[in-house]
Amino acid sequence: MTNTKILIVEDHRDVRDLLRDVLANDYQVVEAVDGVSALAKFNTEAPDLIILDLMLPQVTGESVLKTIRKTSAVPVLVLTAIQDKQKVVALLEEGANDYLTKPFDIDELLARVQVQLRQRTKPLNEQNKLTYGAIVLNPSDHQVVINGQKLPLPKKEFAILQLLLAHPKQVFTKENLYETVWGEPYLNAENTLNVHISNLRNKVNDLAGTPNKYIISIWGIGVRLV
Repeated sequence: MTNTKILIVEDHRDVRDLLRDVLANDYQVVEAVDGVSALAKFNTEAPDLIILDLMLPQVTGESVLKTIRKTSAVPVLVLTAIQDKQKVVALLEEGANDYLTKPFDIDELLARVQVQLRQRTKPLNEQNKLTYGAIVLNPSDHQVVINGQKLPLPKKEFAILQLLLAHPKQVFTKENLYETVWGEPYLNAENTLNVHISNLRNKVNDLAGTPNKYIISIWGIGVRLV
């Protein structure tokens, strides 16, 4: 067992027990059954990763996420039964690093946990700024500026944009893009990737001022810069 600590926030006992059983061999596991105890454990236990259910008593998972993001960048993997893409987009915008819909596959859960923990330990990329049209991306301080305006981006959206800017003439297949950014096999990940790409495209194009000016999807092939 490592010293890595995972906080499981889940009010359903069966799901909580399942998560504890599959994680306890490799990680220290802390549990919370509602939003209030989740925030208390977050403050006292300093977890390295949080697995967060949304439908919680007392304080919702969305509120827990918002509160945590005021002070911490700890990876948060959301568990949800929500199928609405716009609600998923909202979760990612509020700071969720990734999500899984219930019922979930245990192997996929473990893979996503490993990826988030691996990403957390990576040092900042100190390579030079990337410029493309009105976009300036600085990896060293995780900052994007478009037409002089700062564009805050979650980690995965930043990584996608950085990859596209580093290879402006390349068309990336969704499989290539996902496996490069997430560092894991492209298995049932299309919805996750589509949400991130759509969210990033809208943000970039809004500041650029012209719809579809920078990021476009090539039907049946993948994604590229214009």
